[in-house]
Amino acid sequence: MKNKLDDATQAALETIAEDMDIDFSEDMQDAAEQEIEQLLLETGGEARQIESTLLKKLELYPEGNFPVSAYSLYSDSSWIIFKDKDGTVTRVKFDDMSEHAISIKKSIIYHLIPDYAPFAGIRSYTTTLGHARNFRRLINYVLIDNHLSGDLESLSFITPRLLNDALDRAKEVPQFTHYHYLFLHIRFWIALSAQKLIPEENRLAVSATSVDTPERRKDVIRHFTGSLATWAPYNEGDLKKLVEYALFWTEKAMPRVREASDYLLSRNFVTSHSKTISRVAEDLELEKNLDVVVEGIRIVEIQKNKRDYETVFWNYSWISSFQRSLTSIRNALYILVALVTGLRVSELEALKFEHVIETRNGRFKLQVTRYKTSQDPNYNGDISFIPLPKFVGQKLKEFKSLRDDLDQKREGFIFQSVLGRRKVVRQGSVKIENITKKLQEELGIDRIHTHRFRKTIAEILINRNERNVDIIRLLFGHASYAMTLRYIGRNPYIVQSVAKAIEENYIQEFTDIITQVKHSTSSGDNARRLVDKIAARPDAFTGQNLKVTVFTYVTHLLSSGEPLFIHRTAMGTYCVSTEVYSSPDLPPCLAHYKTVVKGALPEPSNCDTSCPHALIVNKAAKALEDNTNFYQDMLIRAGDTLSETSKAMLRKKVLDNTRHLETLKTNEQYKIIPSMDIHA
Repeated sequence: MKNKLDDATQAALETIAEDMDIDFSEDMQDAAEQEIEQLLLETGGEARQIESTLLKKLELYPEGNFPVSAYSLYSDSSWIIFKDKDGTVTRVKFDDMSEHAISIKKSIIYHLIPDYAPFAGIRSYTTTLGHARNFRRLINYVLIDNHLSGDLESLSFITPRLLNDALDRAKEVPQFTHYHYLFLHIRFWIALSAQKLIPEENRLAVSATSVDTPERRKDVIRHFTGSLATWAPYNEGDLKKLVEYALFWTEKAMPRVREASDYLLSRNFVTSHSKTISRVAEDLELEKNLDVVVEGIRIVEIQKNKRDYETVFWNYSWISSFQRSLTSIRNALYILVALVTGLRVSELEALKFEHVIETRNGRFKLQVTRYKTSQDPNYNGDISFIPLPKFVGQKLKEFKSLRDDLDQKREGFIFQSVLGRRKVVRQGSVKIENITKKLQEELGIDRIHTHRFRKTIAEILINRNERNVDIIRLLFGHASYAMTLRYIGRNPYIVQSVAKAIEENYIQEFTDIITQVKHSTSSGDNARRLVDKIAARPDAFTGQNLKVTVFTYVTHLLSSGEPLFIHRTAMGTYCVSTEVYSSPDLPPCLAHYKTVVKGALPEPSNCDTSCPHALIVNKAAKALEDNTNFYQDMLIRAGDTLSETSKAMLRKKVLDNTRHLETLKTNEQYKIIPSMDIHA
């Protein structure tokens, strides 16, 4: 049959699909395990708080007229718990629930604010917001489903069986986050109750061991790690913090550390084994050159000790200060390399300076060893090369030079520690985890993980937040977004991450689109093109091959410098576009702008069925009918008051909607496509 792929092609596609799964499965498993571990720590780790600050405050101010932040009181209907320097606020809302439920939520969320958290692990107000938004799960599954108001009497009816039944129900819903967030908030509620950290009327009289059993915890972890989208990309605020930190240490601090290093070299101080300088008198020149402050942060400082023996002399020690700065620069480079390469933890830990290769034309590439499951005891991984932005390559080169000159080369691993004297005898001794923990502490960002950097790049490429796109262009050193896309198209790691992000975030859309087009009816130029493609290669849109098809599609788009845009519209249709738009050639959804439009993506919320990028499937028929009736009714009821221009616009909308409806009713193109199941 001509539509069937030949055996060789089919085998090749299966190999690609298998490799893609291997590339991501281990990393996602690791990411998921660390994520759930962090969530468990936040809601039941080592206690830091012995007595309740909340109860003391409520005793003094029974109406709740005390601050929870610099911006809000406990009694407020919403809390602004943080405001960044740009004026963006982090707000926790208490609405759409009963008075007693609000009281419970406030007393629990209070203890999830970094300043008041009784357990270790919460550093970021964004984490607080995430818990607050998911607190609805506890209200719904525990209170509302059991017809409980949340007052003291109703809480007495909450038993271990009721809570476990709620967890079992949450486990069965399609939204995978319901189960683990409900479990986390139940155990946190029980812990706060047991330690008497919340008001008595909000406490549960349930033992933690009756819900937080080893079996239940294993089940929650298994359910969490088995989901597709267990790790979120960095939000705009956290990404900005990470990049600002990276640029501070690589662009502003490292040159000043280099100046101080050159001074040491010029005085032959580095060759001293003890790294200590002795003087019979205070050396003011030495102190001046080795006291470096950048933007209020002390980058280099020297330790001075006076020794009183038979003669007085001064000891100056400098190595510890330089090692701390080298550590911060290393951490900054980790952010940059993780962002622009998409490498996994194991691949980053294996990197040595010798793997950063500068070509004759001044460009950089990175030698990467990729490990896959193998039964061969002699298997040492597969070596490949990926492009490295010149900016990042140059900073790695400068870092190597600095470590060499300060006698801190060690074993040559880029991300190894320079603190202490322990040698790195194998790759496993290099711990990226130590870097992420340090960054979490310094930046107040929770759950920093390498997987999130790759996922963040993918999300930016798909959704194109303007400010985040500027960050990416800056890091890759390209004048245009299209140049950056073409560059990224040469990096299989990021291409795969984009394909995976599509699978995670748009899998329902892709499956729905393909299923509707193949087995139902559809309308629109995009639908006709997709029908033709499926008819020509039906096997490519089935099972594992669908993953490869998406991967190939993404590779082609990125290599061509084209953006990718897939969104469900308000009408239930789909916007599928690989273009950006500028005046005067605008699609209907952007035509309302009075000012000049440049490089804009479509606006799905303003979708118009006349747009050639609207892919309309059979499920949208009801919306099309409603739209047609609405516009016709407007023409009849307001015909005397509408201008001719308005009437013409309404007639066009009626015509467009009617045309698509007729196409859906009469469309039989799908019949040329063999019937088959879709497994995405």
